[in-house]
Amino acid sequence: TTCHDPTQTRTMTEANQATIKSILLDSPPGQFDIILDDLRSLLPKSSISSILEPTFVSSVRSEWEASTGRSSLAAAAGGGGAGSDDNGGCITSLSKAMDDYLAFKFSSPGVRAAHVVTAATVDDKPTLTIATYAERIDLHNHHAGSWKGCYTICPSSGDIGGKISLCAHTFENGGNVQLHSDVSLEAINVGTCSPSEDNDDKKSSWAKAVTRQIELWEEKEVMQNLTGMYESMGTTYLKSLRRVMPITRTKMEWNVMAHRVVQTLGEGHDKDKFKH
Repeated sequence: TTCHDPTQTRTMTEANQATIKSILLDSPPGQFDIILDDLRSLLPKSSISSILEPTFVSSVRSEWEASTGRSSLAAAAGGGGAGSDDNGGCITSLSKAMDDYLAFKFSSPGVRAAHVVTAATVDDKPTLTIATYAERIDLHNHHAGSWKGCYTICPSSGDIGGKISLCAHTFENGGNVQLHSDVSLEAINVGTCSPSEDNDDKKSSWAKAVTRQIELWEEKEVMQNLTGMYESMGTTYLKSLRRVMPITRTKMEWNVMAHRVVQTLGEGHDKDKFKH
């Protein structure tokens, strides 16, 4: 008869759960359940129920969705796009402007996008927070990506700042690469919104000024930098991923023109001349 120490068993379970949690929290966009199934297939059948207990999995899933911003999809689907508006219509105007902005900017086929506007008090000042999230999951073509934005606005001062986080994942033929980018956005003034203001047109104009600033950030601080990174990726980021010395023990020649010359010479080579 084999005796099991309950304390040792519990310690092993907690250690396994810590490892599994770390892996699940690094799941690429839209692939939490796929990674979970893979982990389940690696565990001994006798340990699955104790390690992957429902409360543990649910807790990790909630943390993953919150950290990636994906929780905004569920909140918006449940009617939570605009929180309770105790700010004299500022939240309502801002949420409407964000609805229009996302519908225009994130409307490509296969893209899911949502936003949530919430209110809080920071340093005794009413503050609004816009959380945006967009994803495009195309696992059939071996890629997925997500876009998370978090913007903080003080209506009384007109200051807005924020942060944008991107994740891109591609995999094929054994390759598996994730690229992450975080962009901090310096605070800028877009004008004030007073809850006591009865003019809805002014609140609407203020909300549109907010979305214009968000669009400006996304275009200049993110997209332009991504374009530059993409153009140089072959000679910088991806180049560093290759092994320094290939199997041939000869360093990789990154001169594209040299490769083209060799290819051209090979295609024009008259092999008949060298037949004996």
